[in-house]
Amino acid sequence: MSTTEQTNPSLRFLIVEDDPDYANYLETMITGVCPGNRGVTITGSADEAVDLLRASFFDVCFLDYFLEDGGTGFDVLNGLKNKKLLTAFVFLTMHTKRQAAFEALQLGAMDYLIKSKFGEFELAKCNSYALYRKYKEVELQTSALKDSLTGLGNRVLFEENLQMAARQAKRSDENLGGLYIDIDDFKQINDTLGHAAGDEVLKSISERIVDQTRESGVVARLGGDEFAAVLVRVDTPERVPLIAQEVEKAISSQPYEIEEKMVSVGASVGASVFPNDTSDVNELVKTANMRMYGSKKTKKDKKAQETKAKESNVHLTVPDSFQNTTSINGFRGMFGLNKAII
Repeated sequence: MSTTEQTNPSLRFLIVEDDPDYANYLETMITGVCPGNRGVTITGSADEAVDLLRASFFDVCFLDYFLEDGGTGFDVLNGLKNKKLLTAFVFLTMHTKRQAAFEALQLGAMDYLIKSKFGEFELAKCNSYALYRKYKEVELQTSALKDSLTGLGNRVLFEENLQMAARQAKRSDENLGGLYIDIDDFKQINDTLGHAAGDEVLKSISERIVDQTRESGVVARLGGDEFAAVLVRVDTPERVPLIAQEVEKAISSQPYEIEEKMVSVGASVGASVFPNDTSDVNELVKTANMRMYGSKKTKKDKKAQETKAKESNVHLTVPDSFQNTTSINGFRGMFGLNKAII
């Protein structure tokens, strides 16, 4: 393996080619097309290529079919099939029938070049096209993982981020927090003001949640009026419920101005800590969810008790003149009804 470094930051390339002469030739062409590249790394081994791509970031990888260790470019693509790399792969082939290149495209390559039939212009064009296709692919994948209303991650992205955060927490022996957030009685806003107004409230709520968790959190909208957050690199387990309180306060402390109307909402937030509350990261959000429902029930019970107390204190005030009218005659006399009723 060899690496050539350049001083100006730009694209970084990996050449996976078993012919050293051709690899050097391609490196020279890349330098001519992209003089400000950030480095060109060369390897002839499929296994080493997989290791390099897993450990480091490359913008573009030029990948030959036949490699020195008996492997092929297909082995590299298959070895990285489950890795969501941002690298744009360009397949190199001697086959003019292009069958191998088409198979490579099906495995995730962005473009291909026939070795004997391209110069610097074709290389530059292929490089730009491969990067563009990769960018659009990532953009499409990202949009599929985003909540279209708030711009937050959706449930799928949240689960992925949770698993990544859990692996990091285990490696670094760190605390990991989970929050589950539900907006209280949100249906009333939709019913009284309409869904468009409800959507505006949800967008504003998402911004307040992000503001409170910006330094350490990954926030997602799970659906409807439910949100969740993963808190990474939390100093102490006690910090997680404090953040939950801050989130709840941020949501409910100030009203939302929607269509020149002030709308107030409340929120119930449940918190859990890994590994204190659970050693299974999959139970982290479930535990926070249960505590959120516990908080919601506590608030409803308290509200019901307050309502009942108010009702029990309400009594009819009776005028003094009524209090001594213990007979029908007294009642008649009070209103001047002294004549017999016929």
